[in-house]
Amino acid sequence: MNVPRVAAIGSVAVFAAAVVAGLALSGSPAEQRRLRLDQQRVFELMELARAAERRWDDERRLPDTVDGLVDGQFLTRLPTDPATREPYEYRATSPRQFEVCATFERPSRPEDAGDFWYHEAGRRCFAFDVTEERD
Repeated sequence: MNVPRVAAIGSVAVFAAAVVAGLALSGSPAEQRRLRLDQQRVFELMELARAAERRWDDERRLPDTVDGLVDGQFLTRLPTDPATREPYEYRATSPRQFEVCATFERPSRPEDAGDFWYHEAGRRCFAFDVTEERD
């Protein structure tokens, strides 16, 4: 074999190994998409929770339905699940407590286990009490 041919084969092998290693470390494009969708779900649940807390701060009441969170200022439209386009779940569980729910495709990373928004795959609800101290 001549030197240029060996160099070309070696370059292709190194490139292929880098691609395989990159996919192994970061996951497939489909896996990355699922992770991004779950991150968007968490962000949008945070928006809903802040809208409910704001409604409590302004009116000393929680909305009965998810539609009641839209105030035209803080929340101008209801966010929907990025995959299903269905609205997220919101439910007032008492006069001062509520929960927001979504269905996640992947579990949170193990290192995030102490985070409030940690979730397993599947349906998960996050409970709030508006009488607790908030930042």
